[in-house]
Amino acid sequence: YNQKIGAGTFVFGYPSGSHPDGNHAFSGKTLKWSYGKTFKASSPTIKAQELIGIKSSFTGEGALGSAWLYRYSSTKRLGYLNGVTIGVADRDGNQRYDTSVSPYFDGETYGVYKVAAKNWSGKIV
Repeated sequence: YNQKIGAGTFVFGYPSGSHPDGNHAFSGKTLKWSYGKTFKASSPTIKAQELIGIKSSFTGEGALGSAWLYRYSSTKRLGYLNGVTIGVADRDGNQRYDTSVSPYFDGETYGVYKVAAKNWSGKIV
């Protein structure tokens, strides 16, 4: 949390659905990743105090909830959670999604995760 805007970040998710132009680029059945630097973002349709964006072609269906990992190591398969995709956008107007957005993870977000960690729900499988 509290990472500088402009940090290199990986986004991992299972995008599916189509771009606004109808193209189905992803099936939603395979884990995909994108990489880029975060930037300040805003949206008139999302009620949020601070948003960050990252260049990503992930389509909305299936990509919502994608993990944003800062300082990800492919050898260790570990990184710091720095965001979660809550929306996608076509910023250049070419009818293809090119941006994912997340709330900025700050000290308040860390506090929520710290409390949640004490309430472990158990194994999934």
